[in-house]
Amino acid sequence: MADIFSYSFSLTPPKPKLYEYAYGEFELSLPLHWKQIPNAEQYTVNFHSDELKAGITISADFYAIPEDKALLLAEKNVASRIEALEKTSAKLDVFHKTIKPHSGGVGLEMSLAAEVPGEYVYIYLGYVTSRKILNFTLVCKPNRQAASELFNEIVPNFRPLLP
Repeated sequence: MADIFSYSFSLTPPKPKLYEYAYGEFELSLPLHWKQIPNAEQYTVNFHSDELKAGITISADFYAIPEDKALLLAEKNVASRIEALEKTSAKLDVFHKTIKPHSGGVGLEMSLAAEVPGEYVYIYLGYVTSRKILNFTLVCKPNRQAASELFNEIVPNFRPLLP
């Protein structure tokens, strides 16, 4: 006797529809629950997700950066971010910090992850090139694992235009 019914289904949830944002210095694709928030700062865009209780800020600072000064500038940039976070909470726990050459050879890549327990997780990704510092910051609920998963979900859809 032949099977009357034949069916299959996927256990993988469908990927959310993404909205494409294109700017002069980067491109970004985000699920529709992320909304762009207006601001008055030049070369800065902000996004917020009420669903995730998270925010993204992307900014660019333009400078002529000599190659021999790039590492010092990257170190100062990361240190100043930590210093600013420490001013908001004595409980800051920096659990990741790196500065390394960009894989495409167009400058340096900086990263930083910190948490204020019970308040928020702060994850930063930045680039120092010959003409700018490009900053990507994610701030979300205080759960390192969930923050890491959210960051790893978003960052493949963040395409910095370097240098």
